Amino acid sequence: MKKLVLASILAASASMADVKTVTPYVGSLSYDSSSAKSIKDNAKLAGLYTSVGNLNYLLEFAYGYTKINYKDATIQDLKQHDITLKYGKFYKNYAWSAGLHYINNNETGAIKDLSDGYTGILGVEGYKWFGYNKLTFGVDTYYSYYRHAFNDTSRTSETKVGLLQVSPKIMHSKAININTRNTIALTANFIKANDYKDSSYTSYEISDTLGYKKFYTTLKYNGGKMRSGVKDGGFTVYNTKDLLKNAYTAKIGYYFTPKLEADLSYTRNNYQEYDAANLVLLPEGTSSIAVVSMSYSY
Repeated sequence: MKKLVLASILAASASMADVKTVTPYVGSLSYDSSSAKSIKDNAKLAGLYTSVGNLNYLLEFAYGYTKINYKDATIQDLKQHDITLKYGKFYKNYAWSAGLHYINNNETGAIKDLSDGYTGILGVEGYKWFGYNKLTFGVDTYYSYYRHAFNDTSRTSETKVGLLQVSPKIMHSKAININTRNTIALTANFIKANDYKDSSYTSYEISDTLGYKKFYTTLKYNGGKMRSGVKDGGFTVYNTKDLLKNAYTAKIGYYFTPKLEADLSYTRNNYQEYDAANLVLLPEGTSSIAVVSMSYSY
């Protein structure tokens, strides 16, 4: 029934849309090789992002599938489904957006952490043009709610866990010449997690994207501390108690035509994995993720 409703909404919007975009992607994730730093071994992920919209609105839908393998062969593979639906409305000098991210997985036994959950998405932003240059500023707010989870102080019984995240952001896009544009973006993340022993976490993200003719590259750095946080406008939700410390991302893309584009990204994370069975953070380790995607607009 949920799939039928989503399909009906997308179909109704598509009939009025000027631009439709479809983006499939696949990727792999490698965790720290040390068993003392990570009980996870590797993961595979795949998904599809699609959007329909014009200068007045944008409706976005994304589905992601993740399968995680553990170093201990007796632990059942974790399989997770992510579904995100988001709507944005644009006006002359500002825009707002709202959406919902739903997570479903098969966490059970000693590895059970936050498990299934919902994340509400609400954002507002303003923008101002200076000739061919654009300044964008705004704030995104997320509330994540897990109905049958464990907090980080007891595994006696399941409980409700809620987290509020506020993420102010600013971005400046500058046309250097007819072939080149550079975009710098800065986002701060403030998380309030009253159900955790440490209830506050602060992190930031800075990125720079340089586009030249058909090529573009993005360099990104994440710093601070993030736990059970949200990124990418609500499309990425970390439903674990892993403590993310810093990350480096490099991405390169190429437009084969104005409508067809492909990109490859690589991210290196420094983090502390959460041991759900013992309610502790493991020693700091690293993980890496590589993702390739292709996007077509029509």
